[in-house]
Amino acid sequence: MLTKEMVVNLPSLPGVYFFLSRSGEILYIGKAKSLKKRVRSYLYNSKQNRWGKIKRLVQHATQVEYQVCASELEALLLESRLIKHHQPPYNTSLKSVRRSPFIKISTNEDFPKVTIVFKEEADKARYFGPYSSLRWTREVIEVLHRIFPIRTCDGTITPLPDFKPCFSYHLKRCQAPCAAKVDRKAYRAMIRDVIRILDGRYKAVIKKLTIERNQEAIALRFERAAALQKRIEQIERVFIYLDVHRR
Repeated sequence: MLTKEMVVNLPSLPGVYFFLSRSGEILYIGKAKSLKKRVRSYLYNSKQNRWGKIKRLVQHATQVEYQVCASELEALLLESRLIKHHQPPYNTSLKSVRRSPFIKISTNEDFPKVTIVFKEEADKARYFGPYSSLRWTREVIEVLHRIFPIRTCDGTITPLPDFKPCFSYHLKRCQAPCAAKVDRKAYRAMIRDVIRILDGRYKAVIKKLTIERNQEAIALRFERAAALQKRIEQIERVFIYLDVHRR
């Protein structure tokens, strides 16, 4: 049974927590802005939910494990991946995908977009999720758009060199494939980095971007090198998991 003693040493940091049974089975996986505050709330909620799922979960849990994340956004992405892998019996809310948000990358297009949808389609696009919070899924999308200049416009892109790009291009929030400012190969290389981020392969993206940054600096393309350095720092700040906190 979940006890106060099992909660007292949890950190007040964002991360993913695991409720385990006596046999070591993972019963439930959740995310939290503060691991201690969130797990402690189960002790109170179980009293209010006398016969419900929370009460049963608290009764069956004999151990709490956790993994600290750099942010609640990283915790959201990690939570979804771990639930898919372990299929915990008490995660019914995420196993039922009704109205649960997914992140869709339209890889079936030459110049993919990154959007939120509520169901997977058989359209050869890439889907990530479902996620437990629509608000934080929107935040992930916003962060990805701040880090990567992904297009947000609707419709199929047909690059035209004389086409006038929208204001997002001038704000450096889009590479303007519509105006042939970026070719398909370079744009899709960026999208592959976005996919790696959503797959949790943050360090692989950092390593790749660092090599590109150094190459640009050697070639004296300092503006491009500075842009890549900024992208590296943004990914580190938002997504990189700190190994020193791992338990």
